[in-house]
Amino acid sequence: MAEFPVPPSTCFERVADDLASCGWSVQQDALSSELVDSLAAQCKRLWQADDLTPAAVGPLGEELVIPSIRGDYTRWLDDCPPCIANDQFLALMEALRVALNRSLFLGLDSFETHYALYPPGAGYRKHLDRFKGNPLRTVSVVAYLNQHWRPGDGGELRLHLPQGQRDIAPRGGSLAVFMSDRTVHEVLAAHRERASLVGWFRRRPDNPLLC
Repeated sequence: MAEFPVPPSTCFERVADDLASCGWSVQQDALSSELVDSLAAQCKRLWQADDLTPAAVGPLGEELVIPSIRGDYTRWLDDCPPCIANDQFLALMEALRVALNRSLFLGLDSFETHYALYPPGAGYRKHLDRFKGNPLRTVSVVAYLNQHWRPGDGGELRLHLPQGQRDIAPRGGSLAVFMSDRTVHEVLAAHRERASLVGWFRRRPDNPLLC
């Protein structure tokens, strides 16, 4: 199986340190350009084949598609055709899960992720990633797949932090990580197609940290 370059182990150590100190982290070039290109091509193929579906908002069983609130199109990775790049992205996320558990004792047990493509003009209003009454999502991860993103292209991830707003450009290879239960965030409208992989590390329902 072809291998893509992997980030140094210190990248995930920095993520753990940042989460411990302030609850969020951004790592530039966490994904190699080769892996980003392959993942972006996979997302583009899904989009062109009409295999991405409009994203919904709301808890399981109560989802609604409201484009004025959330305008991206998604497909869960485990529902995608087999792909070496997908497998290696999941392997990277497993390494991150192990690093976070080792450093922060979060009890992270699993990872769920989907492709997300925002057409021009689409965004996602302010929200939290953890639903009320469902405490399993613990750490949110966004891996950006947009090579050659330029100032003015829009599509920033805006974090609403105690110290103020922080905008993160969706530049290819960047990794944004934050705590799911306390980081209010939004996606500003993009002026060109904006692709990413969005995921959540989850705890087991019987995890004592949830009791």
